[in-house]
Amino acid sequence: MSVYRVGSILDDKYEILERLGAGGMGEVFRVRHVHLHEQRVIKILRQDRAADPTAIQRFSQEARIATQIKHPNVAILYDFSRLEDGSFYMVWEHIEGEDVGIWLRARGPFPIQLALDLGIQGLRGLEAIHSAGVIHRDISPDNLMIARDVKGRALCKIIDLGLAKNLASGGGRMEITQAGMFMGKLMYCSPEQAGSLKEGTIDHRSDLYSFGAVLYEMICGLPPFESENEHGFVFKRLAEEPLPLASRNPKVRVPEELAKVVHRALARNREERYPDALAFLHGLARVADLLRQVATQELPVLDAVASSKRPAPRPVTPMPAPAPAASPQRPPTRELSREERLELLAQIDRAATVARLAERSEAALKAGKLDEARTLIGRLEAASPRHQGLADLKRTLAELGRTHERAERERQLAELEAAITAALAAGQPDEAAAHLDAAAPEVRETPAFAALQRRVESVQSRQESAEQLRETEALLSRYIKERKQPLARLALAQLLEIAPNHPQRADYETWVEMIGQEAAQLEEAERLVESGREAILAGDLRGARRQLEALSRVDPGGEHQARLAQELEEAEARERRQEEAATLRAGLEEALAGNRLDEAERHFERLAGLGLPRVAAAAYRARLDEARQQQAAEGRVAALEQRYREAIAGKDWAAARQVAAEYGEALPGSPRPPAMFAEATRLEEIQHRQQGVEQGARQLEEFLAAGRLMEAELALKVLLQLDPAHPRREVWERRIAALRAG
Repeated sequence: MSVYRVGSILDDKYEILERLGAGGMGEVFRVRHVHLHEQRVIKILRQDRAADPTAIQRFSQEARIATQIKHPNVAILYDFSRLEDGSFYMVWEHIEGEDVGIWLRARGPFPIQLALDLGIQGLRGLEAIHSAGVIHRDISPDNLMIARDVKGRALCKIIDLGLAKNLASGGGRMEITQAGMFMGKLMYCSPEQAGSLKEGTIDHRSDLYSFGAVLYEMICGLPPFESENEHGFVFKRLAEEPLPLASRNPKVRVPEELAKVVHRALARNREERYPDALAFLHGLARVADLLRQVATQELPVLDAVASSKRPAPRPVTPMPAPAPAASPQRPPTRELSREERLELLAQIDRAATVARLAERSEAALKAGKLDEARTLIGRLEAASPRHQGLADLKRTLAELGRTHERAERERQLAELEAAITAALAAGQPDEAAAHLDAAAPEVRETPAFAALQRRVESVQSRQESAEQLRETEALLSRYIKERKQPLARLALAQLLEIAPNHPQRADYETWVEMIGQEAAQLEEAERLVESGREAILAGDLRGARRQLEALSRVDPGGEHQARLAQELEEAEARERRQEEAATLRAGLEEALAGNRLDEAERHFERLAGLGLPRVAAAAYRARLDEARQQQAAEGRVAALEQRYREAIAGKDWAAARQVAAEYGEALPGSPRPPAMFAEATRLEEIQHRQQGVEQGARQLEEFLAAGRLMEAELALKVLLQLDPAHPRREVWERRIAALRAG
């Protein structure tokens, strides 16, 4: 049972909307950012794993890897932090859509063109992951999300970097048994992930195999191998070639070129696969272009009929592809299929569109509408990069642009000079400088701008000198009024440096000398006040009294004396309160130790009346409340322990974790609930591993009984990786040796 409730707020900013699921590491929730009003997904490390250094390392590694990857086809990591209860969490982009697995179960195979588009997008994201030096290691249908972009087009996003690994950190060959890493994902792991790699480490080509397996299923709706269980899929990919994609599903027509691209990704030997995601992407893009391309041998006939004002569209040049086998001559145009006719008519319409774009671009240039012309020429270049008049249009646009820039620069300079002249005439050089700062970069590079800048700086310098003199006069007058002789001397020196012949020089010098005579007496009074305060801080209240008596002789006005007397009275009152509080604290501690809670409550109330600090009051209140709760909770513990033992005995792991959660609510901070969680999880993992071993043993016995040596050897290899000390190991090895000898 989750301790996080729908509607609760995490970290003061994430409102839980829905629990999406849970796994061995943590729980996943859909949340709303309460400040940004945006939906996101939070993954929280389970509380019983929060003290496990290995779990924390894996959880943090997922976040660190995600920060290295920024790509529109990869889910975005927004935040990583820690809750007050010690649980780590990370915040991911919320993707509105469904994963490939849900699509396949609900609708069956994808349309070929859609599968190609999503595959190309997914490989772009995979290339970004690999370019960051990372391998995903868990490419599967439920980790490929299908969403919609702002234009409603299908968008593929790769999610869940929980098993991703940075190649720079190294790694082992065999990973299939690591903490349930491939639990439920055996259908899509590569042969090297299943143990076929004899030397080296797993690299990015493993992800390409998994992606090819997912794409195979997207296209035909079926996996590349037939098997009744996930272990069978592992054995088959180690020993057999995938079933032909072109004939895998009689209801789906798969082009041969597409089948070749997918089968190359599924090669058992990784050296025979694509070298990287980009090469795989180019293979899919080539097939997509071939599927979209319409036979163009009839286009000259149609172009002859087209208007002379509408140039023929440039045929799409596909990426290099293997030469296709010879095919019979196409029938005349009148026998084209309906789809081919529609495509040819569409190409003619595109040619007309190109002609209209060229005419509109030329008209916009003549009218001096450069922004409109630039947009139209860009559209023309995108539609027909080799259009005959495109170069002339771009050259004309560039020339007009340069002319326009010169005229605009001259206009901006004239406006700038007028604005600066007006600001300086009004005595506002700062406003003139602001006009300079706001000038465009191309204006700043002109000699005229430099001259204007020097003019403004000269006026600013004169104004700053006058302003500095006024500020120094005001500062000197203030220090004289406040009787601050050292500061007044400094201000007077600065004033005479700015204006040696200042008309009030003699007056200022006299006033500074007069306050100097008061300085000695003031200094002695301040020394006595400071000594008195030091005595108060040291707890020597009698010494402070002596300083107060001496202060009365050098402080005729009594201001310093009154201030020190008040501080001394407050210190004496604090000392009395502290003595009383110490007595009450001792009584409170003694009552708590003896579990006399009513007596402790009375001591606490008296302490609070003495002005107990907020932190201390909260601590005592918490201890009192905890003691009362402890009394109430102790009665529930025995029943919870009994229910837990019954759940463990019945192998009801979910019920055991539920009891642990209730235990944690009854006794917060007790080490027992995390231990219960850990024990239930460990026993559940042992049970799952034993089931895997038993299933592998049955498969091995079937291979041995059928005399299938190669499959038996592979089955034994996988089984011993799960249970190296299996009691029947020697028996199976002898039987395999007997088969090999026979």
